[in-house]
Amino acid sequence: MTELRIWTARHTIRVAAPPKRVFQLVANIDRWPELFDSTVAVEHLGFEGANERVRFWEKVDGELVNWTSVREHDPKRMRVRFRKVDFRPPLASMGGLWLVVPKGQGSVIGLDHYYRVLGDDARAAAMVEQELEASITDKLESLRRAAEFDGGITNLIDSYPDVVNAEGDTAA
Repeated sequence: MTELRIWTARHTIRVAAPPKRVFQLVANIDRWPELFDSTVAVEHLGFEGANERVRFWEKVDGELVNWTSVREHDPKRMRVRFRKVDFRPPLASMGGLWLVVPKGQGSVIGLDHYYRVLGDDARAAAMVEQELEASITDKLESLRRAAEFDGGITNLIDSYPDVVNAEGDTAA
């Protein structure tokens, strides 16, 4: 059996914010639903050694999809490696790397993907590349805006307490 070709995609953006702040936004997936329009929810599934297992729910072309990913954090090198555990056709596999690099007074965020497509179909690979281009460009722009905001992402979000009135006997 022949090996499938590995396709790659690289996306970068310059950010006028300290690398540590940028890396914290990348690494803290609990804030991703607030940070990225497409991310609906994130669920921690536990650890496999030093690797974090996570389920993501995202809107893709108006459809809610989910997948599981394994993430390896390296704060010293300011990078997060990931690989999808489950994926939809035409993908046969996918993984990648978030990388934050100091650049002058700011940072550069790099997001690399590597993937294989079923049957080594060049048209399917081009379709995956187009989907990545659209979604990753939006994600990187959202990261840039949040990192450059002086107060950080916490101050970008309005929150209101939920209040529920319930009738009943409090002694029960």
